[in-house]
Amino acid sequence: MGRDSLDSAGALDQRGRNSRVLFHVDMDAFYASVEQLENPQLIGKPVIVGGVHSSRGVVSTASYEARVFGIHSAMPVKEARRRCPHGVFISGRHEVYAAYSKKIMGILGDFSPIIEQISVDEAFLDMTGTQALFGPPEQAGQRLKQAIRKQTGLTGSVGIAPNKFLAKLASDVKKPDGLFHIPEIGIQDFLDPLPVERLWGVGKRTVPELHRHGLYTIGQVRQSSLSELEAAFGARFAAHIQSLSRGEDDRDLESEWREKSISHETTFERDVDQVDELESGLLDLADRVARRARHEDLGGKTVSFVWRDPDFSRHSRSCTLGEPTMNSEVIYSQALRLFRSTLPARLNPGRRFRLIGIRLSHFEAAGEQLSLFAPAEGKQGHLDKAMDAVRARFGHQAISRARLVD
Repeated sequence: MGRDSLDSAGALDQRGRNSRVLFHVDMDAFYASVEQLENPQLIGKPVIVGGVHSSRGVVSTASYEARVFGIHSAMPVKEARRRCPHGVFISGRHEVYAAYSKKIMGILGDFSPIIEQISVDEAFLDMTGTQALFGPPEQAGQRLKQAIRKQTGLTGSVGIAPNKFLAKLASDVKKPDGLFHIPEIGIQDFLDPLPVERLWGVGKRTVPELHRHGLYTIGQVRQSSLSELEAAFGARFAAHIQSLSRGEDDRDLESEWREKSISHETTFERDVDQVDELESGLLDLADRVARRARHEDLGGKTVSFVWRDPDFSRHSRSCTLGEPTMNSEVIYSQALRLFRSTLPARLNPGRRFRLIGIRLSHFEAAGEQLSLFAPAEGKQGHLDKAMDAVRARFGHQAISRARLVD
């Protein structure tokens, strides 16, 4: 709903480097918004999407009605239920979200041929030189937002700025359904008051170190001498944060985007040490990962088994295949082998698992390497497709492998 811009003058010497017009489009509470769109009875209610079937699961997305209760992504579901016991908790439907994402990216493509998709619900667009087609930046941003809402029923927020770093910051200013423009002459006035954690690359571990050196705002970083920053943080990091503090970011858009990995995980209600239970869980996870890969028409060459120990430490083991796969049985067999390699003894594992998961990565599109997928098709491939068709119509639980029935 909100539209705003920052028009006050700044002290930045432009030197022509900020002549680009970049948009950052970020869909609002994407998963939860899709659920509300498809089920109007959820509109206005606090919707929480994530690992809701486990007391150890975490929140993926919370609607804005849920955020009023302090619920946010990565929060334990158990805590979310405590804060909002009347909320609507949904496990999520990744295939549905992927379909909406594809439609949204198609709409963005109508506005610019140069798009960098960075996740299912956000992307950068290079809108430089499009004024004759769509009007000045803010008008173009409004037209883009209207197109998304008209064609999908969803809302997104748009940040407009001369570079990626600033555009991403701008898209957060007026959420939800917002538009915010940082023009070239207003960069420093916008950046200086912001906390140092808004600098790209500054994480939770770095913030206390910056504070220890008296640096709390981006303006303070900008005003520090480079030699002082180098002495405290090293030459490379010092140059990085001071450059960003001046609003400098020369990164180009990477227009060829492909999902970097597909993964599914399950967090157990109790720490598990039973091999049969763990292996059955892997079979279900392999089915889910493979189904998403087939839906995206992607084959992965790397299969990873990931897990958490009872002390919350996270680990993984991976293997690389000779050719990409989207086959459930192949993914399961590799994950199973990796899982068994973590056990000190097959019949007496001697270890407990808090979480297990499977990740498929290093993708190639099936159309690019069609011959590589043909040998793995066979009866198993036909079975995968048949199960996909049933689940697409009746849901994931409509059909299951015999081992998973119990």
